Amino acid sequence: MRKLALLAVLAGWSVQAAAQQVQCAPTGAQAWSPEAAYRLGLALRNGDGRVRDAAAALRLLAEAAECGLPQAMFILAHMLAAGEGTAPDPAAARRWLERAAQLDYPEALQELALGESDPQRADELLREAAHALRHRAAEQR
Repeated sequence: MRKLALLAVLAGWSVQAAAQQVQCAPTGAQAWSPEAAYRLGLALRNGDGRVRDAAAALRLLAEAAECGLPQAMFILAHMLAAGEGTAPDPAAARRWLERAAQLDYPEALQELALGESDPQRADELLREAAHALRHRAAEQR
């Protein structure tokens, strides 16, 4: 993550410029991938290698989430719920969490299960989360 933040600075790009260069399917040398935006967004959120900047992190994570990156959707949901880098927006947070869950992101499925009032639906969501985790583990082997 530090490398990405450093790359942005060395390239002379502001965070705003980097966010504008995110393309879901980058084709040019100037384009940033959603994964790069996600990693830089995390670095800015956590202060990894530079001063924390929640608003800039939110912009980059939103770009990555718009491109379909479920881990960005999950972090973005938490930032929106907590009002980190913006005013709290529980409705938008819930939408991003649900979008991440639709992409079988285990952490999002688990979080939805924990907030579910229907025990059968909560059990179903936890089973989906466990299934998604097994797939993740198999892919990492």
